[in-house]
Order: sequence, then C-alpha cells, then structure tokens
Amino acid sequence: MKTHTSTSRQALAASTVVLAVLGALSGCAGSRPAASHEASASAIDASTSTSTTPAPTPTPATPSPDDPIDALTAWHACAVLGLENYVAQNPGAALHPYDASVPPTKNPDGSFQAIASFSLPQPVEGAKSIVYICTIGGTLGNPTLLNVTTKDV
Repeated sequence: MKTHTSTSRQALAASTVVLAVLGALSGCAGSRPAASHEASASAIDASTSTSTTPAPTPTPATPSPDDPIDALTAWHACAVLGLENYVAQNPGAALHPYDASVPPTKNPDGSFQAIASFSLPQPVEGAKSIVYICTIGGTLGNPTLLNVTTKDV
C-alpha cells in the first residue's frame, strides 16, 4: 500500500472556482416549500367582513462565501483535487460518484475529512481504486486544504 502526503494550492484554487459555481447553484436546489396557512379554529361572524393578508413566505438564505465550509463542499474540493492530480496524470481513471452512505466527517475544529475515490486506469494487483483522503477547512468562498493523503485500496 502506497501512502503519499502533500498539499496542492493550485488544485485547491481551481476547486474554489468549482465551489463558487456549486455555491451559486445550491441556492436553486435548496429552496424551502411555502409555509402552509391553516384556517383559524375560532368562529367567524358572517355579518362582519374582514380581510386578512397572509404574511409573505421568507426567502431562503443564500449561502455566503464567508459561511463555514460544509460536508458536501469539502467532498467536492477533495474530488477536484484528485481529478486535477490523479486523473489528469492517469488517462482512463475516473471519479467514483459521491456516496451519501459515507459522508465526510466533521472534525472538532470545524474542518471536514472527505474521501474521494477513483478507479484505476489499468488493473493493479492488490488494489481496486485510489482514494484521496482530504482534510478541508475554511469557508465556502475560500476552502483550505489542510492535508491530503492518497492510498491504493
């Protein structure tokens, strides 16, 4: 089993661009349904005409670039790092899709440990894939690679 530890600021800078696009798109997918309005349980006098205007539904908050990084953004940053380093140097290798059953774990300092897995371009005895184990911190607008380890698994 090979293990390499390094940091790559260039790959992280490129992942920031991807994360900015993902952040912009996340506002579209995360909208909340409108609040339901229930009829009042009190009786209304039919002889009295009253008009009520329902309160407007608040707009969901758009993530700020200053918000702390979240688990999915940490995984995306790790995946981009692997795409730019491993896949770029190994034609035929491919990123495995995000696996929601193995989400990134949050560390006590607020950073996340994320694992991105890549297929091998050619069979290698004793290994089925390469994984990038990344510790990502910072904010949505400025993710910071704290550590990365690659392993043959």
